[in-house]
Amino acid sequence: MTRPNLLTPLRRLILAASLLALLLLPTAQAQTSAVMTIDLDGFIDPNAARYVDRAITEATDAEAALLVIQLNTPGGLSASAREIVSSILESPVPVAVFVTPRGAQAASAGMFVLAAAGVAAMSPGTNVGAASPIDATGQDVPETLAAKVLEDTQAFARSIADARGRDPAALEAAITEARSYSAAEALDLGLADVLADDLPDLLRQINGAFVPTAGDEVPLQITDAPIQPVERTLLEHFLSVVASPNLAFILLTVGGIALLIELANPGLVIPGVTGAIALGLGFVGLGQLPVNWLGVALLLIALGLLFLEFQEPGAGVYGAGALVTFVFAAILLAGGALRPVELDFPGAETLTVSVWVLIAMGAILAALTATLIVMAKTGKPAPYSSPFDRRSMVGTRAHVTRRLAPEGEVQMLGEYWHARLETKDDAAAAIEEGYAVEVTAVDGTTLMVKPADAEPNPDQLGATQPPSSA
Repeated sequence: MTRPNLLTPLRRLILAASLLALLLLPTAQAQTSAVMTIDLDGFIDPNAARYVDRAITEATDAEAALLVIQLNTPGGLSASAREIVSSILESPVPVAVFVTPRGAQAASAGMFVLAAAGVAAMSPGTNVGAASPIDATGQDVPETLAAKVLEDTQAFARSIADARGRDPAALEAAITEARSYSAAEALDLGLADVLADDLPDLLRQINGAFVPTAGDEVPLQITDAPIQPVERTLLEHFLSVVASPNLAFILLTVGGIALLIELANPGLVIPGVTGAIALGLGFVGLGQLPVNWLGVALLLIALGLLFLEFQEPGAGVYGAGALVTFVFAAILLAGGALRPVELDFPGAETLTVSVWVLIAMGAILAALTATLIVMAKTGKPAPYSSPFDRRSMVGTRAHVTRRLAPEGEVQMLGEYWHARLETKDDAAAAIEEGYAVEVTAVDGTTLMVKPADAEPNPDQLGATQPPSSA
């Protein structure tokens, strides 16, 4: 009789558990591989570039199956667009750029972001293109600068086309001829890979497709994959608000004026704290923007001249200098020939300070300067002028009201004068209060005096000083 093998049931149990684990593992992996999404709605600026880079990093850490950038932009900064393109091309996670909803656009700098995507998708009714370099006022850039910017932009477009296997002709036409394409035209020209009504439609169409990444082409397995939005952080929301050029300029100007009020009137506290906070926020906002820092320096100089007007009110010279300097600062901050090169694409003109904001801040500065001048003129009493002929004062007796040692004060003809005792030895010279002196000369508002009598009588008004031996 053979004994039963007790290990056989255990082996069968282990084998069954292993098979079950193998069957369940792909399902669990599919459930954890989410499709992550971000909304890139608005101008392309440094804050947007950081947002995209952070989303790609989070998608990589979460081992997401796909990152979808839902794009709607009129354009923005070329430098920021390059950062986003670089982040997409270097991403180990498949990235799809979806121009949506209907009516959205991927204009100017947004065209490069769409072209760099592993999957370029558009909704019907959207458009892409119009990437000709312009200046910050919307005009064509000067010929020499235009040639440099144009060549650089075309080379950038060709490099993206080579990396993603797209036809560079359509991209270059959007740059050299300011061409713009509808969604259907972009699909025909190879600028778009997919037309989709919405995000679920897009995911359904590209499921199973091979998408290029930084390493290799990756097959998308996104059937029933959960959609996980990557929201902006509180800091990114904050930076997007203060990065408004108009708000940053207002914060700098108002903060500077408030700080000057505190410096001119120490102890008020509230203007000082408010000014420091406003200046800090203003510089944080400017740090997110392409700024002509010469204009910012001139703005600070204008505020410094206004401070001098606070210190020496009435003349208006410092106030006028502050206004002139402010005008030059405004011209530089509003764009023009000295604008940063990053403002050479459509949409970037909104990243300069509005002329109306400049006018409003200039009016406030002018009103403050005028107020200081008027207050100084009306608040300062007119200087007193003696009705007596100064030549006739010589030889007149005066009464010492503050000790002369050798300078002090005397009373004469009902007026108080600053007086100086005429003596060869200033250190030993002194006449006490109550004694009489005689005016020998008048020097501006100072009377030159000498002792009036040889014999003193301190009880009699106008008596002279006693002898030096007393």
